[in-house]
Amino acid sequence: MAQTFDPNAFTIPFMATKTPRRDPYEAILPTNPANSQKGKIIVITGGSSGIGAAAARVWAEAGAEGVVITARGAPALEKVASELKAKFPATKVLAVKGDIVSNEDIKHLFSAVQETFGRPADVLLNNAGFLDDDRLIGETPADVWWKNFEINIKGAYNVIHQFIQSQPNPKEPIGTIITVSSGRAGFTGAGGSSYNIAKLAEHRLSEHLQLENPTLRVFTSMPGIALTGMMNNFWRPYAKDHVDLTGMQALYLAQPRADYLKGSMVGVNWDVKELEEHKEEILEKKVLQTSWMPILPFGGGKGLGSKV
Repeated sequence: MAQTFDPNAFTIPFMATKTPRRDPYEAILPTNPANSQKGKIIVITGGSSGIGAAAARVWAEAGAEGVVITARGAPALEKVASELKAKFPATKVLAVKGDIVSNEDIKHLFSAVQETFGRPADVLLNNAGFLDDDRLIGETPADVWWKNFEINIKGAYNVIHQFIQSQPNPKEPIGTIITVSSGRAGFTGAGGSSYNIAKLAEHRLSEHLQLENPTLRVFTSMPGIALTGMMNNFWRPYAKDHVDLTGMQALYLAQPRADYLKGSMVGVNWDVKELEEHKEEILEKKVLQTSWMPILPFGGGKGLGSKV
C-alpha cells in the first residue's frame, strides 16, 4: 500500500511552538506598526534572488532608511535594486557586487555603506549560502566536500568580521546579526555531511559570537522550506513556506522585544507570540541553543547509568 505524502513531514518535527506558521501573519508583517524599521540600515547578503531579495522588499516596506544588497551576480542584483527603488522611493537602496568569501569584496561592501549613509549598518542578514548535496564521504574529493564550508562558514564569518570592523568601536560592537542556517543542522543523513555540518557550524558560530560580544544581538534563523533556486528535487514537494518569512522574522528579531532569543536558533515556522510566552524557559534553560552530549555533567546530566 502506497504511503500518503505528508507536506509537513520536515516541518512539524522541527516545531518549538504549537502553531505552525508557513505564511505571513500579523505579528511579523511589515505593515504592522510594531515592526517599523524607520531609521535602520540593513545589509543583506545573497540579495539578488530568493530569500535575500524577498527580505530586501520586506524591509523596504517596513520603512527602513537603507537596504543594502550584495551578491556575486551584478545584473540580477541591479534588477532587484531597480524594482525596490521604483516601489519604495523613501528607502535608499544600495546594490554592491561582491563575493562573501572575498575579504576585499566585503570590506568594500561596508566601506560603501559608510560612504553612502555616513554611518555603519544597524542590521546584518547573513543570508548568502551554498548547497552541494548528495556526496558520499568516501567518494568525494576533499576540496569538493569543503566547498560548503568555504562559502557557508568562511563566508558567514567574513561578513560578520567586516560588519564588526566597520563600526566606530569594534571592541564593543552594536547592532543585530542574523545568520540564515537550516534545520539540516540537526540531520545526520547519507550524502549530506558537508552541508549539514556546515549549517550546524553556523549555529555554533552565532553562539560564540554572542558570548564574546554581549553588546551585539545575535541570532540564527531556520528558514523553513521555501521554493528558491537552491531547492533540489527531493525537497521541492515540501517547499510550502512563504519566501517572505525569513525577512519578516528579521523585523521581529531586530527589536529589543526579541532579546530573550539572543544566541538562539529561531525557526520561521514558530509563532513569535507563543515564543514570548516561554521567555523564562528559553533564557534559563537555553533550550534554543546547541547542546553537546547532554548526559555529561556540564550539560546538566549525571553520566551513564545514573538513576537520578
